[in-house]
This record gives sequence, C-alpha cells and structure tokens, in this order.
Amino acid sequence: WLKEAQKQSRATYSGCGHSAPLPLRLSGSPRKMQCAKSSDFVKSKLDEFFWEWVNLPESQKIIQQAIKYAKGDSVRGEATAPSPHFSVLRGSPSGRPSPPGSPHSRSLLRDGLGASSDSASSAVSDWSSAISTTAPSSPATAGSSVVRSLQTAAASISGTTGGPSQTTPTADAVELETRSNKATGASKVIPRFWWPKRQKPVDKLAPETLAKIHEIFAKHDAGGITTYSQIEPIVTEVFGLSKYFAAPIFHKIKVFFGIVDEAAGAKATLLNPSTVPITEQMLVSWAQGRIQTDDPALSFFWVVKKEHNNWIEREDFSTFLTAILFTHPGLDFLRETQEFQDRYADTVISRIFFVYDRKDVGRIYLHNLRRYKPSVIETWRQLADHDDIKMVRDYFSYEHFYVIYCTFWELDSDHDFLLDKDDLLKYDGHALSRRAVDRIFSEIPAKFTSAVPGKMGYEDFIRFLLCDQDRQTDRSVEYWFSLFDLDGDGCIRDHEMKYFYEEQVQRMECLNYETISFADIICQMNDMIWPKSEGQFRLGDFKRKRKFAGTFFSLFSSLNKFLSFEHRDPFLAKQEQLDNPNFTDWDRWCADEYLRLAMEEGDEVDDENTRPNEDAIDEVAAKGKKSGGTGVASNIML
Repeated sequence: WLKEAQKQSRATYSGCGHSAPLPLRLSGSPRKMQCAKSSDFVKSKLDEFFWEWVNLPESQKIIQQAIKYAKGDSVRGEATAPSPHFSVLRGSPSGRPSPPGSPHSRSLLRDGLGASSDSASSAVSDWSSAISTTAPSSPATAGSSVVRSLQTAAASISGTTGGPSQTTPTADAVELETRSNKATGASKVIPRFWWPKRQKPVDKLAPETLAKIHEIFAKHDAGGITTYSQIEPIVTEVFGLSKYFAAPIFHKIKVFFGIVDEAAGAKATLLNPSTVPITEQMLVSWAQGRIQTDDPALSFFWVVKKEHNNWIEREDFSTFLTAILFTHPGLDFLRETQEFQDRYADTVISRIFFVYDRKDVGRIYLHNLRRYKPSVIETWRQLADHDDIKMVRDYFSYEHFYVIYCTFWELDSDHDFLLDKDDLLKYDGHALSRRAVDRIFSEIPAKFTSAVPGKMGYEDFIRFLLCDQDRQTDRSVEYWFSLFDLDGDGCIRDHEMKYFYEEQVQRMECLNYETISFADIICQMNDMIWPKSEGQFRLGDFKRKRKFAGTFFSLFSSLNKFLSFEHRDPFLAKQEQLDNPNFTDWDRWCADEYLRLAMEEGDEVDDENTRPNEDAIDEVAAKGKKSGGTGVASNIML
C-alpha cells in the first residue's frame, strides 16, 4: 500500500519533467524554478488530500485489512468488508472496494441487509478489535492519531513489530454496532418525536372539552341556549375562536338541525333567537368533526368552509363579516348604509384572499391558512380587544377601507365601478407610465375578475393598490416582476428595463428634470440588487434584496416614486420608522392618505357652511353697482 502511494507521488512529479521528487532549489533557470514551485504545490495538495482520505473511518478499515493481508492473517478475497459502501466486488478481478452509491454496492447492501444478525455482529466485532484509539475530536488530534496508526502499520508491514497492537473501539465502531443492534431488534427503538398536522378534526371531542362544555351549559337553564350571546363563552374559551364567531356558529347549528332555512339568507336571521333551544347534546353533535381545540387553524377552516368543499371560497366569509358589521361597536355608523357595508365586506375579503390565495384561484386551502402571515385567525381574535376597529390594521381596518374606496371613487369618473386605462393613468397624480399601464391591462401580472374586457373592477384595483404601495411583500415583488419580464423567460434584462426607462426619460425632460443615463441606472441597479449574474435580474434576487426591490420597480414605472427616492430625506425616513416601527409601507401610506382625505372633507364642509352668505354678497355687490360704488362689494368678496 505504501509502495502504491509512492508510485502515485512519482507519477505526479513526472508531470513537471521529473522522474522522482526533487528538492526545491532557488537557483537555476526560470523554468526549473517554476517547475519546482509547482512540484511543491502539488506535493502539498497531495498531502492534504491524503490526510483527508486517511481520516475517513472507511479508509482506516481498509488500512487495517491491508495490514492483515500483508501479515498473512487473512486472504484478500475473504477479508471482512469494512462497510456496505466498501464491499469487495464479488467476481471483480481487482477486488477493489465499490464506491458509495454505485449499482454494485447497492446490490451488496441489499444482500448484506438480508444476512443473519450473527454475521453482522461478527463483522462489527472484527472491525472493533482492529480499530485504533477513539474518534478524533479536532483536526490536530485526528492527524496525530492517524500518524500513529500509519506508523504502526508501516512497522507491521516491515516486520519490526511482533504482532498487532491492542486497540480500543472508536466512536464510529460503537455507532456501527448500535445500528446493527437496532436492525436486529437488540435495542430500544427511538420514540416518535414528530407527528404531521391533522387535516380533519377528530370525530370525538376530548373528555376535558366535553367537561368544559357541560360546565358552561350548567350555568343556564335546563332548557338549553336560545341566543348567540349565550354560546359566546364556549366559542372563545373552549373552541379557541374569536367571539365574533359566536353568531355565525349559532346560525350554523340552527341550519344543521333544520331550525332555520339556509336559503333564507344569514343576514335576515343571523342575530335572531332560536325558536328551538340548543341543548348540550346538539352542540356536541355539531362540534364533533368540526372543532379541534388544540388546533385553531383547523377549527377555523372547518367552521368557515362549506360541508362539501375542501377549501374556503369568497362567499364563505359573508356570514362572518355580517356578524362583525352587526355586532362590532366600531362599525355602528355603518348599520344604516347597506351599500358601504357591502363594500367594506368586499374589501376585507379581498385583502384576506390577497394574502392567502397566492395562485389567484379563488380558493384558500388549509396549508395556505397555516403558512402565510399575518394570521387572519389571530386578527379575528384581536377584534374583541379593540372597540375602535381602526386599531386593527390587518384586514379589518376601516381607515384602510376608507382610503381604498375613496381612491377608487376618485379614479372612476363615470362611477360604473369599473376602471379603464385612462382612469388608471390618473392614479397618484399621473405617476404611472403609459407602458406600465398597458402591461397591467394586458392582465399579465394578474387576471382581472371584472368579467368585462379591458376593465378593472374594484377587487382588481385592491390587488393592484396593495402591490403598488407595499412593494416589499412576496406578492408585490411577483406582481411587478412579471410586469417587467416582457418575454416571460424568468429574467429581467437590459432591453426590458430600457423599454420602460425610455418613457421615464421623456417625462422627466418634459418637466425640466435632469435625466440620468441608462448606463448609470444599470450600474446603480446592479449595486443595489446585486444579482448573481450582472445585468440579469431574477425573482430570487429581488426577494433576497426585497428592501430595494420597490425602488427598482418604481424607477421604471412610477415617476413620483422615482423622484421621491432621488430627493428623499434619510433622517426623516429614519424618524418615521422610529415613530411607528411596526408600520409597513402600506400602513404609512394609508395613514397619510386618510389624513389628506379628512382635511379635504373638512375644507368641503367649510365651503358648504359659507355658501348661504354668497347670496348676501351678490346682493351687496348688485347694490354697489347700482349706486356706482364697487369697493365695498369687492372687499366683502375678498
């Protein structure tokens, strides 16, 4: 074995023009010096690879077998294989070990697994008796132990030692023996430590759950429960759901037992008392197979969805949104305006599907409900903690609804609740470029749900607005990436960026702004996003640098956002983050827009209050003209 290693070393040195290793000489021709340096480098690499190979437990086993064979203790063809991966090739003339993963080694592994436990134990004992000291704990100790093993091996081959050294089994030998014992059932099996999450609630409620339900029912009359407020403690304390699920669950129980007709509609009978008292047995019968007390997400999913579906649809939330509109104190002012109730419900449902329906199929599956954030289940619970619904920013904020609805209403010039290209061009003070709007209406980033060709509906506008005002979310990055990827090859290149930037340059020139060359823009974007391939921006690059992804897309699509970035005040931006550290870009924009809309509405109210005085002003002006003096009237107008 040592002679074989020396031959390999000589063969390596011969590549530099030498037949054998030569000492390094500092004098001589440049060619010889270069060759000597190469020889030294190759030698160091060979040593490094050699010691790495020697440190492998499998290599040490082969060395011990070679020593036994050299001493005549065993025959090469009958030597015990160190492991299934290094099994001796049966029928192979060379008898070399089979590399891991080869077809022959896999077949031998299958044959080895079918062998008896006695042969496996004997192989382990042979190996454990031949192994030297304990497993290395660091490179230094590993190298020293291997050196001692090699010295002993060389001495044994040359005949300087009287016999094999007495050694102790290593940690690898112990692990191999443990695995062999487990395979033969000689040791205990590792207990199960992970269970997949349930896809369906259990058919029977747990005894402690039944006890809690019985305790709550015991506080009421023996006749049962007749109002949704009486079932609220069970919904919150036992089921672990929001208290605003009490009325919908009470309604579903009435429908389940035929007390009310489902076709009559939930809005008409949602808060009505039950004509037939709901008993404890009726509640338990409905909850079994629908409620999993230790998994609120599973309970939420099975309570909201229809019985025959395995997903949640948009209309499934209507009953639960109606309960919020009827019972939440922060929405009392909407109870008399049916139109705004419907728009508020549509807005909340669209925001929920924007987060959970990533494929835009109109369905929310259980794995979506478990995976994506913010959690709609936790947000629904938070409604009970705040009487002011504006304090709940995710999904249910009336402030956010007000901003979305007013922004859409301002763009919808004919108020048909549909937007065309000209309407969307007015968005954000004509910030979007014509080419970006054309791509949006080509429905490449997202398909429209309005069912009217060339028209964007209210739900489509909500999705666009969420993507535009918060460009750091996954959905936003995917939306704008598909918009800029003109050829759909999964990569944004220079010609695609130039297509959008040309219009931006023209608009800046019309406004007398100083323009930036496209080459400088490309250089800046490469430094900002740092793509794996320079000049080729892929979706993964933007998600890895999502903090700057919005700046990239804004530069080529929105002139206002591009100019705001160029003239930004870093100290002011830092202060805004410190004032509201939990606010997203969407939250900050909604807060600013809500303040702007409130101020505009206040100005309109002031104008209406001053309109009655205009008639008096006109009368004074007319009298002034008749009398030939217009100064007083002019002063009043001013």
